[in-house]
Amino acid sequence: MAGAETGWRIVVHVGAAQPELRAALAEVPVRARAERLRQLALVGLCSLRPGPTSAPSTPAPQTPEDDALDQRRERLLSGLLHVAD
Repeated sequence: MAGAETGWRIVVHVGAAQPELRAALAEVPVRARAERLRQLALVGLCSLRPGPTSAPSTPAPQTPEDDALDQRRERLLSGLLHVAD
């Protein structure tokens, strides 16, 4: 196919600053890690898109743990969006 875009090669360094990701990838065979990163990237993209959810019609009451998780999620998302700028 003339003019078709070929795949990109991206080098990703996962260091000590991402211990959860590093631990998750350590469990994956070396040859499967790139595919796992692609899957995780797609999940992340889908989670950032607004759209219909399968949430119950009557949400459960918010707990202090939920509030803390929401705050952490917002902080992490704002950091991601800041890096993308």
